[in-house]
Amino acid sequence: MSDLITKVKEFYAAFSRGDIDTILKNVADDVIWEYEAPPELLNSGIRHSRQEVAEYFSAIAGQTTDHHLEMTEFFVSGDAVAAFGRYQGTIKATGIRVDTPLAHYFKFRDGKVVRHVQLANTAAMLEAVRG
Repeated sequence: MSDLITKVKEFYAAFSRGDIDTILKNVADDVIWEYEAPPELLNSGIRHSRQEVAEYFSAIAGQTTDHHLEMTEFFVSGDAVAAFGRYQGTIKATGIRVDTPLAHYFKFRDGKVVRHVQLANTAAMLEAVRG
């Protein structure tokens, strides 16, 4: 297995145990972290620093609970990894459980993430947020 895939799997394990610092230590200072979605999804937007990536994870924790993330397919090409799976979480404000396919793209430089892109079923997420 590729060292980059191993690193990405470590990110997911860290997320599952609430260890966001492990992820942040592996993010470059000049990172671009993208999740294009409606603003009602508090973790949406394009972030440009490690601090803003920390805010992304805080937004997830602020809006959802009872997370379950299962990434099952990983592909590496050079210094990039694509991962595919599912995310489940409960929207705190509405109590609605979300279950969405999820795709992530990670671009690395010198062992650190310089770009991350998230794709998900934003319509399902938005519906759950609106109740």
